[in-house]
Amino acid sequence: EFQELWKAYDAKLERSLELNKRLFEEVQQQKARSVLRSLLVSRVFGIVIGSLYLVLLGFALYYVRSQPVMAVSIGVFFLCTTVAIGAYIRDITVIHSISYSDSVVEAQKKLAEMRSSIVRVLRVCWIQLPFWGTFFVSNKLLRDGGRQFLLVEIPMVLFLTVLAIILYRNITVENAQRKKWVAAFIRGSGARSVARAIGLLKEVEEFEKEG
Repeated sequence: EFQELWKAYDAKLERSLELNKRLFEEVQQQKARSVLRSLLVSRVFGIVIGSLYLVLLGFALYYVRSQPVMAVSIGVFFLCTTVAIGAYIRDITVIHSISYSDSVVEAQKKLAEMRSSIVRVLRVCWIQLPFWGTFFVSNKLLRDGGRQFLLVEIPMVLFLTVLAIILYRNITVENAQRKKWVAAFIRGSGARSVARAIGLLKEVEEFEKEG
């Protein structure tokens, strides 16, 4: 009789633990969804603004088509913006593809790939930095600017180029965990939100292992 009571107690305890596990997983997944929902909204907003910016760049590119330096600079802006919009569309696709009924590991893998993609796009966008020092350089300015213009323009472009190289080399997922200034750079890019979602799912994974 005592053994039967003990078995019944074990069964109730097992059901209670299973219920707690499901509730914990659901709460964590809801938190992850909430974090990714805010990222989703920012991505849609970014696509809209980026598309309008592309239209303006397209008009500008047509207008300065006979000015090589200006055309190349604006062309780089156009290319980087296109890459960013493409990445935003990919982020939306990944967020919608995550099924929380699948394994936690699979969801974490998709989020980790998205975080890496966000950082890669951020690095690519910094490549356009030197061209902010050349987009206004017209044929007339090159022809009539003389030595005074070159003494200002060349050091400025070199400085922006060196800065772009430093940022490109240092902005990585690994450095975001080691260097505060890198973490600050990528904070608004969406990588932080993805990292929070990964952390929430990681807690579910650890809870399952402990169980």
